[in-house]
Amino acid sequence: MSEQQTPVFRWKRKLGMIIAILLGVALLILAPKMKSPPKQSPVKEQAVKVHSITVPILDVVARSTGFGRVTPGRTWESVAEVSGQVVWIADELRDGRVAPAGTELLRIEDANYRLALAQAEAQLQSSEVKQKTARDALVIAQKNFTLLQTEFKRQQKLSAQGSVSKTVLESSERQVLTGQNQVQELQNSLALNSAEHQALIAQREAAMLDLQRTVKIAPFDVRITKVNIGTAQYANKGQLMFTGDGLEVAEIEAQFSVGILRPLIRKQASGDDSNVRAGATQLNALVRLSSSSHTVEWPARVDRVAGSIDPLTQTIGVIVVVDRPYDSASPGERPPLLRDTFVEVELRSEPIEQQIVVPWSAVHDGRVYVVDNESRLELREVTVEFSLQGYSVIAKGLKPGEQVITSDLITALEDMLLAPQEDKKTRQRIILKATGKGLKK
Repeated sequence: MSEQQTPVFRWKRKLGMIIAILLGVALLILAPKMKSPPKQSPVKEQAVKVHSITVPILDVVARSTGFGRVTPGRTWESVAEVSGQVVWIADELRDGRVAPAGTELLRIEDANYRLALAQAEAQLQSSEVKQKTARDALVIAQKNFTLLQTEFKRQQKLSAQGSVSKTVLESSERQVLTGQNQVQELQNSLALNSAEHQALIAQREAAMLDLQRTVKIAPFDVRITKVNIGTAQYANKGQLMFTGDGLEVAEIEAQFSVGILRPLIRKQASGDDSNVRAGATQLNALVRLSSSSHTVEWPARVDRVAGSIDPLTQTIGVIVVVDRPYDSASPGERPPLLRDTFVEVELRSEPIEQQIVVPWSAVHDGRVYVVDNESRLELREVTVEFSLQGYSVIAKGLKPGEQVITSDLITALEDMLLAPQEDKKTRQRIILKATGKGLKK
């Protein structure tokens, strides 16, 4: 019985498998048609977050800084003008001491020079006596010559009348010639004495000058910097005895790029170096000395501009002057401007009114990124007047009140949607840099 049922069972099992396969294929074919299509959602544009500032209009004070070393406006190198032993030195004649103008600092032994002056004066007195004697003798000789001339004329009249002989007339004429010769000799002698007298006056003046040169007096307020001689030492003529620096002015030659100077002098200069030099003298100057604890400043004035441009650095020297730099010195708080002090020099222009200013980093190859009224990006072409201290002055292309992006955009696409946020720190920084407000005066 079991053997007869086995084929039937196998056939039924195969039929079931075929039916299951057919049902699976049917489901695969019909399932997509029975499935509902997906719902489409609209694509939402994402706004890019950026920092921006509202463009200000400012009275710009263009500034530039350079560095240089302090040198005194005047120096004094005291050279021995006469030879002799140094017999006295003042207490002020020491390194670092200050000597007011007119202070006697050093004396050289003057005995020889006093003797030379006495000798010149004695010779001058002798010459004056000779001159007086010669003048008196000349007066007498001239009177005698006049009388001889009168007598000769009388003899001529008598000779014409036959009252005197020719021998007497010739004798009278010889006397006239002798008197004339005597007057001429006395005149020549007086002229020679006068020339010798002038030479003796010059000798006396030279002796007096040498005597004065034995004393060294400060010609102006001076700070002694180096002393090379001491008491009892012998000073040779031409020897450098000591040096000093004047206190009236201090000079600093700071180096500036010509290109940086031009925005400062834009009202005075038209492009050539002569105008650069003329315009630079109209700038305001400030000298600054910074230390770890505090900063000291001195008001200064631009005195002149160097005559040539450094060929290596392409910079030009601007010489500024600080008047009376020692007057405001205070120990421990405000040092004087000593020689070779390394300082910063700041030059400032007069205010350039009503200028549009943006951060220097906001300008990208002549374009700025502007946020329009619909918060979308506009790539705006602009003309930059000049750039200094991290800001740029825009001549064309922007208006006050527009929004300029200060962030760095990796991809800047026209009309892209933006989410601007006010960059207050950047705006305050460029206002400070451009106007100088809040800076120490």
